Amino acid sequence: MSEQLAQTPDQQALTRTLAAIHRLGLNDNLIELDAQGYTIIRGVLSEDQIERAKEAILKRVEKRTGKRIDVNAATTEDFQSPMGTSLDLLGYLLYEDEVFEEILVAEKPLALVSYIVGESCFFKGPGPTGVLPLHADTVGPQPFPTYAQTANANFALTPYSRERGATAIVPGSHKRARQPTLAETALSGDQANSEAVPADMSPGDCAVWHGHTWHGSYERQIPGIRMNLANYFVRPHVTVQERHRGEVPQEVLDRHANDERFQRLLGLNHPYGWKEEGADVAKIVQSPTGWYD
Repeated sequence: MSEQLAQTPDQQALTRTLAAIHRLGLNDNLIELDAQGYTIIRGVLSEDQIERAKEAILKRVEKRTGKRIDVNAATTEDFQSPMGTSLDLLGYLLYEDEVFEEILVAEKPLALVSYIVGESCFFKGPGPTGVLPLHADTVGPQPFPTYAQTANANFALTPYSRERGATAIVPGSHKRARQPTLAETALSGDQANSEAVPADMSPGDCAVWHGHTWHGSYERQIPGIRMNLANYFVRPHVTVQERHRGEVPQEVLDRHANDERFQRLLGLNHPYGWKEEGADVAKIVQSPTGWYD
């Protein structure tokens, strides 16, 4: 019996994932991810993808506010809806433009995400772009499990720096297996967490981090906005934030009819959520059994 045949499904998945990471030249990123809890992959998106994503997001904002946002000169007031709610978090963007489908399956970030939360992970939707205290995305009892339950792939669409309100990350915090205390969450003033560092990125770069890693965002100190796209991934047992099964437009299904990974990312074949028809045992037995499958 060959070594491949002797492997468990989880071991086979790890072999595939490590082979993809090696093929894509991400070995150094993998070492950094394990040691620091995050890594930055440079130049993931093309100029065309960056501009298409920015335009689609700006159109969504314009549709909700009735005005066009100036990326370079916008203020906090520009991001208040007529009802007084903040627009710094825009969800359910996947079906706004085909470019978001392309970004979801971008090969390099997805290879590292697969290492963190397995090949059967689901896509959960974008995160906020405004000021955010330090936190870990893992929810539930502490200490956290030894494996990640979530992973984040954060794509920069505008330049990231501390003065531009960049993502803040505490290197190595994923190993603490807990949420930061209230005193550890601050990112401004005399009480700011001195361990936090800004994720400096150029448009098209992507930061990938472990679900236990403490992160947040700094206050922007200059005019304009920091625009990003946050793809959030979870293991199959974690409840999704956005509903996709039964909601995916037919043209999207047609484009990905032969793409099993895309369908899995949207949870289209997830075994749970049945009604009177009961459980689909065939889907249940195909559920992942380890860390990587």
